[in-house]
Amino acid sequence: MKEKVAAFVLAFLLLPGATGLGAEISGGLLHGEHQAALRHINNGLQDLADKRLYWAKKEFEFVTRMKYDTGLKPVAYLNLGVIHYLEGNIDKAIQHYQKAIELRPQYAEAYFNLGSAHYKRKELKKAEEAYLKAIELQPEYGRAHYSLGILYLEQKKYDLASKHAEKAEEYGVSYKTLKERLNKAGY
Repeated sequence: MKEKVAAFVLAFLLLPGATGLGAEISGGLLHGEHQAALRHINNGLQDLADKRLYWAKKEFEFVTRMKYDTGLKPVAYLNLGVIHYLEGNIDKAIQHYQKAIELRPQYAEAYFNLGSAHYKRKELKKAEEAYLKAIELQPEYGRAHYSLGILYLEQKKYDLASKHAEKAEEYGVSYKTLKERLNKAGY
């Protein structure tokens, strides 16, 4: 085994552009780690789609425990949050969404999911802040506009609800329910 590793390192050091062991780790081993993480993410997403939450959780947890940073840990934490949300464990979902945001501060989807979790707990100010942050990061995020529109509708902020309903439609999210509710309110 040591001979294979030594041969791999030597072969890598002879590649054009290689700069030493750091390049070997970031180039070769990290590439393998990234591929493994990606495989676990994809397996977890398939398990999630098939409602096999236990197995999906195991796939995403595997990625969170990987030694090297493959750039996919925020995705794993986000999806662990989704699983906990689906299981009704909103506190745990929020923790995972926050961890995803900590690792990737520009992660609009994590802010959106965080907003949805706060909305579920009736923490409307926190939900609003999270939805607005998702929109700030990704202005064309139709689902965030829709959810913010629903939140504003429930707060009787009809002008804001209407504005975000229109944005949701502009960005491809059907807002039939929101539109019907706005129409009933006279907007």
